[in-house]
Amino acid sequence: MSHLTSSPHHFLSQLAGHWQGNSKLWLEPDNLANEASLVGTIQLILDGRFALFLYQSSIDGEAQHGMFTFGYNTTLERYEASWVDSFHNNTAIMFCEGNAKENGFFVLGSYPDPTGGPDWGWRTEVELNGNELIITAFNIMPDGLEARATEAILKKVNA
Repeated sequence: MSHLTSSPHHFLSQLAGHWQGNSKLWLEPDNLANEASLVGTIQLILDGRFALFLYQSSIDGEAQHGMFTFGYNTTLERYEASWVDSFHNNTAIMFCEGNAKENGFFVLGSYPDPTGGPDWGWRTEVELNGNELIITAFNIMPDGLEARATEAILKKVNA
């Protein structure tokens, strides 16, 4: 069923479960920096209003952990999300908002340039195709150019 013909909260319910697969990281456009296994669990919280994705992977052999909380704001009719992780965000929480897309949604956030320049954008796309979940993130440079930063391709597994 296409996400566009079902409610956003029904879509969230389809994501609940245990997931595993591979994650890729690009620190420079078209230059794959890391590929590692990723495992995680998406659970619905607060009577299905939100989904909480807790996951772990590794970068250069060092364990990495993250949390992606997302939901659909029925008042503002948009997806909203927050990201925290042990690699990209240091101690910051990235807040994001966006809209439905074919078989999923996208959210847009931003983060400060550590060298003091303009903020960079960060777009996360979530897509469900059958039992395959694809979460892709793109860096958006201050000049508007985009480059894929991370991609996780996951399959639902029985716990």
